[in-house]
Amino acid sequence: MADRVVSARYAEALIGAIEEPGQLDTVTEEILAVDAIVRDNEQLKAFLEGPNVPTEDKHALVNKVFTGRLSQLTLDFLSMLLDKHRIDHLAQIVKEFTRLVEARRNQIRVKVFTAVDLGADVMERLKRALDTSLGKDCILETKVDSRVIGGVVTVVED
Repeated sequence: MADRVVSARYAEALIGAIEEPGQLDTVTEEILAVDAIVRDNEQLKAFLEGPNVPTEDKHALVNKVFTGRLSQLTLDFLSMLLDKHRIDHLAQIVKEFTRLVEARRNQIRVKVFTAVDLGADVMERLKRALDTSLGKDCILETKVDSRVIGGVVTVVED
């Protein structure tokens, strides 16, 4: 629970630092990309999270890899995580940040389970119906599930 509180605070700090409307999209794309890179590269993850690796070395690597590829805000945020020894919370921070971004955009995630693949046109009609019904822009997470006998099962939030 304490990890979630820490992650939520850092996610709120990042979203609070965004000043320009277009910057939200940029920072969101960048932080998701950094998270994916760290998650997919065990050596990088171990290096960044390693307690025996000097913080200066971590900064040097992050600057070498990401300078020129990320906005200054995202670089500063990563630098802060390194300084505060919170880089090991990156995945959870990104998850909380994504939740905050979706709330700001009036979006909601909806899990959709079907017995068979419904096709893009049917899913688009379902999305429009859910958008109208829920009053939000729905992000559909679809899954074919053989346990569903017929129809569609939707799960909104929990």
